[in-house]
Amino acid sequence: MEGEHRRRFIFCVLLPAVLAFPLWSFAAGPETSFDPTKYSKGTREIPTPQKGYHDRYTSMTASWNDAGQGYYDPTQYTPPDVPEAAGKKNCVECHEKYTPSAVEEWKASKHGKNGIDCSVCHGTHPQVFMPLPKTCGTCHPGRVEQHFAGKHGRYGFYGAHTQAGRRGAQYEEMKEMGCGTCHSVALKCDSCHTRHRFDPAEARRPEACATCHMGPDHAQTEYYESSKHGVIASVEGKIFEEGGRAPGCVTCHMSRGTHDVSQGITLGGSSQGKFIGNNPSGDAYHPDPNGINMNEISPDDFKRERDKMLAICKNCHSERFARHKLGTADGIKIATDGVTGEAYKIIQGLKDDGLLSPMPSDRIENPAPFPKGKDIWLTGHELYEQVSGIEAKFFHMYKFYNIHAWKGAYHMSPDWSHWYGNAPLKLMLSEIWEDASMIRRLNALEKKEGINWKDVSPVPDFMKPREKPEEVKSKPVDTKELIEKVK
Repeated sequence: MEGEHRRRFIFCVLLPAVLAFPLWSFAAGPETSFDPTKYSKGTREIPTPQKGYHDRYTSMTASWNDAGQGYYDPTQYTPPDVPEAAGKKNCVECHEKYTPSAVEEWKASKHGKNGIDCSVCHGTHPQVFMPLPKTCGTCHPGRVEQHFAGKHGRYGFYGAHTQAGRRGAQYEEMKEMGCGTCHSVALKCDSCHTRHRFDPAEARRPEACATCHMGPDHAQTEYYESSKHGVIASVEGKIFEEGGRAPGCVTCHMSRGTHDVSQGITLGGSSQGKFIGNNPSGDAYHPDPNGINMNEISPDDFKRERDKMLAICKNCHSERFARHKLGTADGIKIATDGVTGEAYKIIQGLKDDGLLSPMPSDRIENPAPFPKGKDIWLTGHELYEQVSGIEAKFFHMYKFYNIHAWKGAYHMSPDWSHWYGNAPLKLMLSEIWEDASMIRRLNALEKKEGINWKDVSPVPDFMKPREKPEEVKSKPVDTKELIEKVK
């Protein structure tokens, strides 16, 4: 009997509902049967295999500035082309169906609980937009102002990297994934406060920083995890801001909730760091005593920022102890710059004597705003394409080992500072010197025998200079104008 009742229920109740569904769907019209996948702009075509390094590059489109890529650069976002009726509906009504996770996250957030609905941050169809820091600044003006005062928000941080990313054969998808995803932090608060929860507690965790601050070129996460600070935090499962004994990233770099992540940093900073001179330029590049271009600061700048960091350190340590440890890292930074400078001078000498292969005149021009014309750019904006073999070694030396030696020291990680930094740094200097010696000896023999090396070893296509196709070229980013727009 139980089976009979079940069959009657299906026949009498569920079957009419199923049969009625097509009529209901037809009567509802496009506003309730909207399929967002049919209306999205900028969708990529079916990928087809392509031949070779050179062809792969020249076939690309200008998707770096394509409005369809506005998910990582909100200034380039173009809203989807949806039916007009969608703009008249409640956002949640549709998005519970098409982006249910986003709706659930929003409902659990302070925004959702305090009635800050979707339209406050995104507008409404058909003119929806991706939020910019200035959007968040409507309610959080102080935090946004601090953001733009610090390294994350300064115009050079975003603009310089977007331009450097165009150099050589770098293909567009990698610019989006490998460059834009992290260096768009100037334009997006959700780099740290992930959508749609935007939970400050999440942003305070060291893991929140790890997406960008990790890996061979700036292993701050690894430095921290192997320091006593990181070990204690890992054992306890909480940082100072959560009632733990040890600091997290925000304890030292965003003290008391500031969003200026540059506070207290003296000789450190992004990439090559800083040196003390007489020019309090801060962001501008100048050659240090070794010829390496980096930010120059005055002694007063150094003292002011060091005092800020000491004030943070003294929450747990004596001033004497903190000064000693920071001073040790200062000494490692200065010594490391000297070692790197020796390799820098060796390679500059080869360039001056016309012995690099390829020479700068045979390469595409570096689009970063700092080099003038076709010249090599070692350190900060040196990339890894269309470079000579000895420059490739210098890239490893500077971009990885140099950074580990002194950044590892400032993060109190002995093994990273020494064995991942100092030791391979000095070993690479020996390799670079020997390579330069071999290049000079080989050049002398070729001259004596009348040999043109290009006849013996033709330059492959992927090493030849090539300009971007006309449709890919774009004018340089006006970074100051961009940041004012974002603000």
